[in-house]
Amino acid sequence: MTRFLLAGLVFALGAPGASGEDARVAKLRKAFEAEVKELKAKLAEAKDPEDKQKYQFDIKEKHAFAASDALDLATENKRDEAGLEAAVFALELLGKMQITRDDFDKAANLILENHVESPKISPALAHMVEAGPKGLAFLRTVGEKATNKEVQALAHFHTALALDNDASAREANGAPESAARLRTEAIELLDKAAKLAPDAKIGDAPLSKAAATETAAMKIGVGYPVPDVEGVDPDGKKVKLSSYKGKVVLFDFWATWCGPCVAMIPHEREMVEKLKGKPFALLGVNVDEEKADFTAFLKADKMPWDHWWDGSKGPLAKTFKVRAYPTLFLIDAKGVVRKKWTGSPGTEVLDKAVAELVAEAEKAKK
Repeated sequence: MTRFLLAGLVFALGAPGASGEDARVAKLRKAFEAEVKELKAKLAEAKDPEDKQKYQFDIKEKHAFAASDALDLATENKRDEAGLEAAVFALELLGKMQITRDDFDKAANLILENHVESPKISPALAHMVEAGPKGLAFLRTVGEKATNKEVQALAHFHTALALDNDASAREANGAPESAARLRTEAIELLDKAAKLAPDAKIGDAPLSKAAATETAAMKIGVGYPVPDVEGVDPDGKKVKLSSYKGKVVLFDFWATWCGPCVAMIPHEREMVEKLKGKPFALLGVNVDEEKADFTAFLKADKMPWDHWWDGSKGPLAKTFKVRAYPTLFLIDAKGVVRKKWTGSPGTEVLDKAVAELVAEAEKAKK
């Protein structure tokens, strides 16, 4: 369907859809989803890198076009429910693709000026989490402007998630101190949100529970005690992280398909040999999709340290919010995370950090 046919749907009237969504918004959504489904199928079949790039661009363009159509509808009906739903749909589309140009500003301002007290803006709040600085600014404004406690609480909750994303990016760029400050603010906002509207829904969960889960995950960072998670070794035996207490632990999330991860193995082998008999343990957490790939790799390559298999969608990577590989957490003998690296930190940096904590652990034993 062309851009102009999509636009024509803005003016089609009818009864509300089965979901309760305004019929005009529902038609826009249906047309958009059909077009994107077709493009995604072509992308999946494409072999040539240029074709793949073209289809990826086309998918992003469809998001922008559909958002523009939704914004037309929102502008014409800016004070009623149809306008709100259309503006929320526009932000959903733009936020997913991180398109934060004029249409993003128009849709955001329409909501802030006319619907900031409506709980129906909740989907827009969720999509702002990944929308960068403008998304964060929108979330902060809703949190400050809304007097409806549920809306205010939802805005605080999603602001906290956006801040956590920013913190992760800063950690990856070697700025752990500013990341820690952002996470402190995020945790405070989660607490505030849970107190304001504990029974508001985040998906199927009450906000109080969702906030507690996110808080626990955010506290897995430098300066915080590591949670006593449980992993499964190659033989299927369950092992708790607390069993390593008293030792410095290098907790390494890796995969056999990850080039930088595999490149670290020779040095890790040397490190383990050098620190034999010391209060140190290297614990690898493998995220290969198939366990067989992981175990075959272990048989072929000498990796004489402890290993857990978490799988491609395992609970450990999710709990520790691991988004790239390798990701390493350096945990001291008391169970506190002292360093975190996304990507290889380099042999000198790694050796120095480990040596300092091992010396600290040995001194504490005397």
